[in-house]
Amino acid sequence: MNNLDFHIVGLGNLGSAFLKGLTNLDNNLTFHLYEKEPKVIESIKDEFNFDVKNEIDVIESGILLLCIKPKDLNKFLDTNKDKISKDVLICTVLAGVETAYISQFVGNKIIRLMPNLSIKNNNGFIPYTKTYQEDYLSFLKLLSGLGSITEYDEELFHIITAIYGSGPAWYLELSSRIVESATKLGLSKSESNKIINELLKSLPSLVGGDEFSNIVEKIKSPKGTTEAGINSLNSDSFDKIVFNAINAATERSIQISKEINNE
Repeated sequence: MNNLDFHIVGLGNLGSAFLKGLTNLDNNLTFHLYEKEPKVIESIKDEFNFDVKNEIDVIESGILLLCIKPKDLNKFLDTNKDKISKDVLICTVLAGVETAYISQFVGNKIIRLMPNLSIKNNNGFIPYTKTYQEDYLSFLKLLSGLGSITEYDEELFHIITAIYGSGPAWYLELSSRIVESATKLGLSKSESNKIINELLKSLPSLVGGDEFSNIVEKIKSPKGTTEAGINSLNSDSFDKIVFNAINAATERSIQISKEINNE
């Protein structure tokens, strides 16, 4: 890959995860970093030894990755759209913000991603949708260095945001509740955390191409401890609890989109 300018605007959790994952790769990227929060700037300087600016310069080529908050997008585009050359590929990870909305401000090629923080270790999964056909600037090839990538219709991104972008929080919240329960039942918090951490590490070895429900059936035995726990979940309407959480996240993504579009 020829030398490529890579601009990241917003260096919070996801922006810094991109930076970490990309710096793990053997590539010819020249990073240009932009952030307003002083504490975040100092953290990035300490970890990566890169300069960080408060405002973007004129961007004539390369990739511009937007990791800002959706509510800040309008101000950013109003302030900076004339600084961005039409040759620049705009990449967005903003929940609820459609490519068509950004296209109202700029005439650039746009790709929308919905990764999560696992990209920092180069083992993520990255759903994407784009407004162009070719692999412009070989960005998809670069992106595949952060994990596996799959293209989806943009209309599916609200639910993808809910189950994948927010997905780690669902599993970690459940893990937190398991630790809390184990502590109430007599284990120390440190031992509970250790055991659940080991459990999470072991799960990939159990998951293959089989349906999750089939794997559960293989784990539980008639009248055993697992079945007793599953029956308790079902009697407490666990399926409804999960659906309501995923639906709430999906609806929030839709709401963000409407707020951005002033609907």
